[in-house]
Amino acid sequence: MDLLTKWQKIWHKWRSPSKPKNQAKTATKQSVNDSIDDEMQTSSFNPEQQALDSLRKLLHDEHIPASVRNQLAKEYRQLEKLIDKLENSAVHIVAFGQVSTGKSSLLNALSGTDYFSVSPLHGETKHTHPMDWQSHRQQSMVLIDTPGTDELGGEAREAMAREAAKLADVMLFVLDGDVSASELKQLQSISNPHRLVIVVINKADLYHHDELARLKASVTQKLTGLCHAVVTASANPRPVTVITTDNDGNEQTSQQALPPDIDELKQQLWQLLDKEGKAITAINASLFAGQISDNIAEKMVAARAQAADKIIRTYCIAKGVGVAFNPIPVADLLVAAGVDVAMVRQLSKLYGLPMGRAEAARLTATIMAQLALLMGAVWGVNLLSSALKTVSVGLSTSVTAVAQGSLAYYATYLVGKIASYYFVQGYSWGDDGPKQVAKNIVKQLDRDSILQEARSQILALIKSKSPDSEK
Repeated sequence: MDLLTKWQKIWHKWRSPSKPKNQAKTATKQSVNDSIDDEMQTSSFNPEQQALDSLRKLLHDEHIPASVRNQLAKEYRQLEKLIDKLENSAVHIVAFGQVSTGKSSLLNALSGTDYFSVSPLHGETKHTHPMDWQSHRQQSMVLIDTPGTDELGGEAREAMAREAAKLADVMLFVLDGDVSASELKQLQSISNPHRLVIVVINKADLYHHDELARLKASVTQKLTGLCHAVVTASANPRPVTVITTDNDGNEQTSQQALPPDIDELKQQLWQLLDKEGKAITAINASLFAGQISDNIAEKMVAARAQAADKIIRTYCIAKGVGVAFNPIPVADLLVAAGVDVAMVRQLSKLYGLPMGRAEAARLTATIMAQLALLMGAVWGVNLLSSALKTVSVGLSTSVTAVAQGSLAYYATYLVGKIASYYFVQGYSWGDDGPKQVAKNIVKQLDRDSILQEARSQILALIKSKSPDSEK
């Protein structure tokens, strides 16, 4: 399967994600994708242009809150880099590997320059400054060096190298010997089925012909499925000793520099670029866009959950204080639902599909009915007893009133959490149904800590409104 076909499959997968466990993320991601682009036109399209248009829409999507953009500032900077890369039809070729494998020398040999810093000292490469190289079939190529990945104390530079590798179209994974366990782990962590990976055994001049053949076979066997090709190179060969004899028969010894031997690497590079063409940049851009849309969905879900919790707690204290000032029979707490209906309507607005009062009342009644069935006698006896345990004797306010207020707080908290689940699932109870959803949420929540929190807040508000507090 060529990359163009793969790109189409990735596009459709991104546009029509499968149904994961987190329905909230699915719905939010679908909303993000809908704002990115309409359906892909399968007849006559340019992969680069298609990806470019989608990335631009993702970058400028007005539906994404500023708070989410701020949390994903690094990803948005990478998005801007990708757009620039696609606008210039650039293929990013990134050298990656451990220190002293000759990454900088290899890129210098490819470019025919001394652009990349070379030093016998570890950690000489401290940045990922790119270099515009040459064009190949109307595609510009950019060479990018990265810091070594195993330098002592170089965690920040290793992270920089991994970030650069994520955005690579072609990755040159540079070795200077047989692949080690740590190098294998590194390649596995950054490998991507849709990224072109060429493993380069550098410093080939250090080996005899037979040794080099065995080394190449060993690396090829260990990295099967993780790379497209294994090649050998000598980016900076050792000088050879040359002995000459003058006219008097005296021998003179000198060191003669040898040119870089990178023919196999260049041949493999051109072959892969000719085969895959411009789909290379489009496919990686689309994959990255899919990752960003996932991140956006996760952040938006988290932001909504935080906002939902704030709404729930606001209505909890309103109902708790109201009941504390106007005690009602315990059995009536579940049906004193006016505050709960208002809360459900606010939550429905938060999740994007506002409900009318009648519809919110029906949903609230459904939740209340499930809680009543679930709690049974426990609701009227044990739960009130638990609430009473949190109230100190000797206060001017009735012990029972504060306990009932705490119980009302807890009831509204349950309603809010169950309603939020319903909205998060796309206005659905899912396969479990409302009874099982209610049961799961009641089981997950720490009842006593919620009652204790309710007591503290209700007492604080009652005290602030008492005549003694005004003196």
